[in-house]
Amino acid sequence: MKLKLIAVAVATVISAPAFAEGEASAKAGSGFKVETNDVTLSVGGRLQYDIDMFDGEAFSGADESGSDSELRRARIFVSGKIGKDWSGKVQGNFKDDGTTNLEDAYIKYSGWDGVDLTLGKHKEPFGLEENTSSKDITAIERTMITNALAPGKNYGVSLGGGSNDFTWKFGVYDHGDEGGNIATGFSGRVTTAPIATKDEVLHLGFGYTQSRLAGDTYGEADQRLEIHLADEKVGSGSITGQSINAYNLEVAYSTGPFHAQAEYFDGEIDGGNFAADTDLEGYYAQVGYIITGESRPYSKGVFKRVKPKGDAGAWEVFGRFSSYEPGTDEAEAFTIGLNYYANAAVRIGLNYVSGDMTEGGVDKDGDALAVRIQYVF
Repeated sequence: MKLKLIAVAVATVISAPAFAEGEASAKAGSGFKVETNDVTLSVGGRLQYDIDMFDGEAFSGADESGSDSELRRARIFVSGKIGKDWSGKVQGNFKDDGTTNLEDAYIKYSGWDGVDLTLGKHKEPFGLEENTSSKDITAIERTMITNALAPGKNYGVSLGGGSNDFTWKFGVYDHGDEGGNIATGFSGRVTTAPIATKDEVLHLGFGYTQSRLAGDTYGEADQRLEIHLADEKVGSGSITGQSINAYNLEVAYSTGPFHAQAEYFDGEIDGGNFAADTDLEGYYAQVGYIITGESRPYSKGVFKRVKPKGDAGAWEVFGRFSSYEPGTDEAEAFTIGLNYYANAAVRIGLNYVSGDMTEGGVDKDGDALAVRIQYVF
C-alpha cells in the first residue's frame, strides 16, 4: 500500500496540469523540481549499495571470515511547498526483501516569525551525527553510541527554528504502545556556531531525549561495531525497564579542507520495578581532510557532503575512533577511510575498521573492510 501511495504521488507531480506553465529543472544530486508562482514540488532520492568483508570474533562471532552485500538504502521522496507558509515531504525506502517502509511523512507550517511547526513522521532532534543525512556523513556507518541512543524518525509534533548561527528544536513523539497508551518521548537540541563563515565553522551543541519504553524493553542497546552486515553485536540483548533518558554534547570545527567533530553521550535505562538501572555511555572523535581543497558545507546545525569544484572530482581522507559501553560490556572501533566524490551525485567510499569488544568478560577483536557506492538523484 505504501509503495502504491508513493507511486501515485510521483505520477501526480509529473502529470499535474497545474504545472503546464511552470518551470522545471533538474540538478545532479538535488532531484527534479517544478515551480510555479506559489507552488514548488520536488522529486529525488538516493541509492546506496554496500559490500562488507570482515574477519575475527568481533565481527563474525567466531575466529573466521565473512562477507556480504546489500542495497543499504533505496529511497525516493516527493516534497512540496505551497506559498510561503506550508510545506511537506513523503519519503519511502525500498528494501532488499521487497517491502517498503515510510521514512518521512510530515507537514510543516512556517507562518510564525522564526518558528516552524512540524507534524507527522520526521527525525527527532538529538545528535549531530544522527541529524546529518546518511548521504552526507563522512563514514559509511554512524557510530555505535549514536545508533544506540538516537531515537531516529518517529511520528510526533515539533517546534524549531534558527539560522547558521543558532538553531533550536523540541518535539514530543510516539514511541509505540505501552499498555494501551502511547509510550511518549521527548527530544530537544540546541546548537550555536560562534564562527560560521564560508571558510571556517565552530559548532557547539547540546541534546536531550527521554521516553517511556514500549513493552517495558529497550532493544537498541546491542550494536554492531560499525559494519552493518557483521554477524556479531556487543551487548546482552533487550534491556528491561520503564523509561530511558539521555543527553549528548557536540563540538565540531572546520577550516578550509580540514574538518573535525566529536560527541559524548550518556544514557540511563530506568529499570523501575522490573530490574536495576542500566547505563549506556560512549563517545567518538573524527578528523578529515579534503585533499583536493574543497570545504565541507555547513547549514543550520549540520554538515553537508563535499561538492567537487572540478570535473576530476574530490578526494577526502578521514579517521575516527569510537567507544561504547552498554552496561558492563564495552567496545571500541577505529576507522580510517577514503571518499571519492565523482560529482554532486556519485560518491564511492572505502572504510577499514579495526574493532575489539569485551562481552561477559570475554575479549574479542577483528578487522573489516566496507565499500559503498552512492548515487543521489
